[in-house]
Amino acid sequence: MNYSTINLKDYLNRSFQCECGRTHTIHIDTVEIGRGAIKEVPKIIKQNGYQKVFVISDCNTHKIAGQQVLDLLTEAKIPYLTSILRDADLVPDEKTIGTIMMDFEPGCDLIIAVGSGTLNDISRFISHRLGLPYHIIATAPSMDGYASTVAPLIKNNLKTTFECHMPQAIISDLEIIAQAPRTMIAAGFSDVIGKYTCLADWELSAIINDEYYCQRVATMTRQSLERVISLNDGIANGDPEAMEGLMEALILAGISMSYVGNSRPASGSEHHLSHFWEMRFLLEGKKPILHGTKVGMGTVLVTKLYQHLRGEELDPGLFEKIATPNTNNWTEEIKRVFLEAAPEVVLLEEQNGKNSESGHKQRIGTIAKRWTEIKEVLATVPEPEQVVDLLTGVGAPVYPSQVNISQELVLDGILYAKEIRPRYTILQLLWDLNLLSAYATMITKECDS
Repeated sequence: MNYSTINLKDYLNRSFQCECGRTHTIHIDTVEIGRGAIKEVPKIIKQNGYQKVFVISDCNTHKIAGQQVLDLLTEAKIPYLTSILRDADLVPDEKTIGTIMMDFEPGCDLIIAVGSGTLNDISRFISHRLGLPYHIIATAPSMDGYASTVAPLIKNNLKTTFECHMPQAIISDLEIIAQAPRTMIAAGFSDVIGKYTCLADWELSAIINDEYYCQRVATMTRQSLERVISLNDGIANGDPEAMEGLMEALILAGISMSYVGNSRPASGSEHHLSHFWEMRFLLEGKKPILHGTKVGMGTVLVTKLYQHLRGEELDPGLFEKIATPNTNNWTEEIKRVFLEAAPEVVLLEEQNGKNSESGHKQRIGTIAKRWTEIKEVLATVPEPEQVVDLLTGVGAPVYPSQVNISQELVLDGILYAKEIRPRYTILQLLWDLNLLSAYATMITKECDS
């Protein structure tokens, strides 16, 4: 791969007819990545003719970059209002969104978010609901959602994805990014590593569930992954040039999501595990773990699932004889596992019926017929040891026990994280083959050894 051919600006504010049959469109006008990029904020605002800005930050990001933004706006005589959230460990839920909205006033025509993952998601959602554009000033290369069109938020205790719109501008000052905590940089790297499994999950779904799949977008996402891997040493050392490459790759991953209209090119079973652990930590009142950190650990677990399934000598001629897994105790298990979020999970299953006997019968027939293609997809996922080495190289946690995720939560995650999304992944494939329970027990023990 010649990484010099990847030019971020080539993707901005353009539409093209893709070989997949769809027209892909990006409405991001500006991406500024460089030393001192934050100083461009007033110019970008004035170029677009905005009159009054609403600036959102939290107590940490305000110190890192928020106050500097306000100073720049004052110097440029651009009126503004601000909402500074007091909680450093933000929860993207109804309460947080309500708090911000109480600070908002009519007359503001642009929202600026100063932060990374959670603040970006919240601001994207609010700007979309208000019908206003937003700009994001990145404070850490910690996740790949900067250019996304979706916002994963907590509603009724369940992590739910909302369709929104992409930012009009993304500003990343390398002098700020390079000073981000090592844990956040490692989290961004880990989020990208998750593309190994999510791309395979997406392709499995295209084969088994006839889901829309775009080869060009998948290739673009894989290029972003490969670019980040090529910068592994520099990222580990906090090199500003490597930070620039990491940010570009994270933004490109977000653009791939925007092309498809959902998070499929960047989110699969490894993200489902992350969301599951996040929900449980929230419900149990535990300190949250960075999203990318959880994704990296989820990727290790999922690569193990792929590894074991590759090693199985299965006779596809016998697949159609596999009975639908017993779901008699499913509702009770969901209540046990998801606690207050259980009613939403039950409702989701009622709506999509992915565990139904008819759905299982249809899919297992397809699996039997297309097993050769499925095996080819399984082979695209690297060995777990390779992922472990990459994560360890940047100082990222590898196993859930390193961040106080219990064996029970690992086991429950592998068994039930698939229930928080209707998407088809390796988790549902193993369920279809009646292997999920055995694999969950085996992988959980491996991670504790």
